[in-house]
Amino acid sequence: MKFATLSILSALCTALAWSADLPATKNLAPAPAREQGNQPKLLPRTPVAGEPFDDREIELYIETEGRKLLAADRIKKLTLERHTCALRLAEPSTEKLPWPEVAARAEAATLVLGEFFREGKSKETQFSVAAGAFVIDENGVCVTSRHVAKDRGSRGFVAMTRDGRIFPVREVLAADPLSDLMLFQLDLPADVKLPVLPLAPGPAPVGSSVVVMSHPDDRFYMLTTGIVARHTVWRTAGGDEAFMTITADFAKGSSGCPVLDERGAVVGIVNNTESIYYDDDGKKKQLDLQMVIKNATPSWVARKMVTAP
Repeated sequence: MKFATLSILSALCTALAWSADLPATKNLAPAPAREQGNQPKLLPRTPVAGEPFDDREIELYIETEGRKLLAADRIKKLTLERHTCALRLAEPSTEKLPWPEVAARAEAATLVLGEFFREGKSKETQFSVAAGAFVIDENGVCVTSRHVAKDRGSRGFVAMTRDGRIFPVREVLAADPLSDLMLFQLDLPADVKLPVLPLAPGPAPVGSSVVVMSHPDDRFYMLTTGIVARHTVWRTAGGDEAFMTITADFAKGSSGCPVLDERGAVVGIVNNTESIYYDDDGKKKQLDLQMVIKNATPSWVARKMVTAP
């Protein structure tokens, strides 16, 4: 049945008219412009854990430090040939944690990935923030979405931790085109250990609470909340793809970021969104956005890529 659009608009107008009769309150200011214009000089600043930052300066910082590694020949083009790797995984706790503690752990173990690339035949190496990832082994083994690294023009990646440390991505340990997952190794100094997030071995129950730590459109380290909405399978020519749909928000730039339960375990990896329009001819016509479906790859799929050492 088609939605009663006119009735909804009428109710909305009535509500707005009613609100105009309320006592005057301070108007909300528009969000500061993130685009070109009269902007102060931005500098590449190191983020400090627990302190706010300007997202634009973080992006400048990752590029500046990344180019130093690129000039030192420490950033390499990645290959996606291996499908499994041997690793001892951390096991999730059985105890529930306060959500602020879950958020703190997620923030400490979530990475921002930056990519160096060349377009076409150009010899100019460009940079962009590519996506997110998270650490599953203290020695620098991490998980992200495989589609993050499939660009043919890619020259390699760097990763930034929440406290501003920048490391090259040394190699891909395992990649699976069907599940769209990738495990990779950071190039860490021998004395450096990183905070980790455990991978849950089974599916999160429908209705259970989850949070996402992600980087929507270069808004770094944003926490959103929701529930597990359903589990689904996409039948494809290459096999079955498993997805967990959640109501916690995420957007472009969040691929590879963790979805966590109340134990602080990763139950999913951010993968894709599906926009549902009332009028959609499958081509260019898309009108009346009704709903955006948020899909994550279940953590148990990632665990299948790991074998015992």
